[in-house]
Amino acid sequence: MKKSADANIYKSIRFPTEVNEQINNIVNKANEGKAKKEYSFNGFVISACEYALKHMK
Repeated sequence: MKKSADANIYKSIRFPTEVNEQINNIVNKANEGKAKKEYSFNGFVISACEYALKHMK
């Protein structure tokens, strides 16, 4: 998960409750024990989309 200084397009999407909870759990676990929050829901979604686009045939 990475931050992008070029993030300038706002999108609003709806997630199924289960998917939302799974992503939140992953992000929360990634941030455990850290002095400050390093990972975010938005960063996870962007990374997942980039991965999917890169691996599409």
